[in-house]
Amino acid sequence: MLASFLKNVLLVLVLNLAVKGIYLFGIERTVQNQLPEGDYGLYFSLLGLGMVLQVIADCGLQLYNNRTLSGHRQLLAKYFPYFLGLKTLLGALFLGALLIVGYVVGYRDWELVLLMIIGFGQLLNSLVLYLRSSLSGLGRYALDSTFSVLDKLLVIAIIGGVLIWAPDRLSIGLFAITQVVSWALTAGGLGYVLRSKLDRIRPKFERRMLLMLLRGGAPYAIAILLQAAYTRTDAVMIERLLPDGAVAAGHYAAGYRLLDALNTVGWLVAGLLLPMYARLYARREPFSDLLRFSVQSLVGGALVVSFAVAAYARPIVDLLYDFAEPRTATILFFLALTFIAQCLNYAYGALLGATGHIGRMNYIFLGGIGLNVAGNLWALPRYGAPGAAAVTLATQSVIAGLQAVLAHRWLQITAGKVAWWHLIMLGGILPVPIVMIASLLHVDWVSDMLLAMLTGILLLLALRLVDLRELWRLFRERA
Repeated sequence: MLASFLKNVLLVLVLNLAVKGIYLFGIERTVQNQLPEGDYGLYFSLLGLGMVLQVIADCGLQLYNNRTLSGHRQLLAKYFPYFLGLKTLLGALFLGALLIVGYVVGYRDWELVLLMIIGFGQLLNSLVLYLRSSLSGLGRYALDSTFSVLDKLLVIAIIGGVLIWAPDRLSIGLFAITQVVSWALTAGGLGYVLRSKLDRIRPKFERRMLLMLLRGGAPYAIAILLQAAYTRTDAVMIERLLPDGAVAAGHYAAGYRLLDALNTVGWLVAGLLLPMYARLYARREPFSDLLRFSVQSLVGGALVVSFAVAAYARPIVDLLYDFAEPRTATILFFLALTFIAQCLNYAYGALLGATGHIGRMNYIFLGGIGLNVAGNLWALPRYGAPGAAAVTLATQSVIAGLQAVLAHRWLQITAGKVAWWHLIMLGGILPVPIVMIASLLHVDWVSDMLLAMLTGILLLLALRLVDLRELWRLFRERA
């Protein structure tokens, strides 16, 4: 299982780092730079509101489906029509709720139209994630990895063409509509691939089965809602509470784009971890080796990358954005460090979700909402958008620490299975070479940052957080 995990991680990383890197910095960044400054900030705020309410469209079905199929793959054909029927009903409910909440929050006219376009796109994205969970639940990890980048490839092709041949036609509405079209085509492709595994593709609406699926997905739905609430309310609060809300949200989005790029690794690895943990758990096989490898590689790598990005936040935002200000760099500084906590969340969140502890985790997420909202209400009037970024770092760190401690307690895993002291040593040592390189070597900042990251990788290997011989052995094994 560990060898299979490693091979699929490498495929996922190659595909997503290439495609999502082009999308985030070649397309999305260019769109934000070319549009009026507040346009993308409004889009980012509306997207955050939609992501908080997206739980209505998903209702935990993706994670429930992934976990169920990992242990019982023969259930796909039986449950699929009912999953599809339930998602049809939930999708209509989601769009209605999004319209009502958007109006209550204060959005009007074109803002509501844009919100509905974004909402319809997120509804299709929810369907894509559900269909992909069927692929990964069936063990088709490589195919799932391919479909994970298809929607981004389509956006790159369409918006890239507009930027080259008709830049004057670019608008935030066109960008949002393109997302909708891309997710629709991706969902169609996934349906075509899965058709051979299904007896029936049309939705079914048998009340008993729909209620059973709702009960199964409920704990995951609550977890998704709570996580979205404490990770995505920042943008909405910034845009609604600050005097220059749309512009400030745009600066926050600029920093968040870098975090989003970094999170590609953690999020995709977690997507592979969950079905693998679930399968090991269903077979009553040990998963401590997979946990050790995932925590040490994810958190160790996050320390190296996050410290380097945080140290060079100012020149990074000056390079990427025409509108960059000191607050843009401060936002990126805090959000880059947040990546460390999020990687710890990915590793332990996948384990707890796969082993049936999602209900207990919801209490942790509920506390995260309280901390995040209270922190933002205090920080935003005083420090603006950078204060919201600092609150995000604090919230994610508390949640990550609690998840790690409770996972070891609930699953009776000894703390020594993970080289925690080596991770702490890496975090303590890393700032020293970063400061020395910046102070002593007077070359360009890109070279300084790359050298700092190379030094971090050497420390990672020296502390044996990642063993190259073990990696090579695993890669050569048959998956």
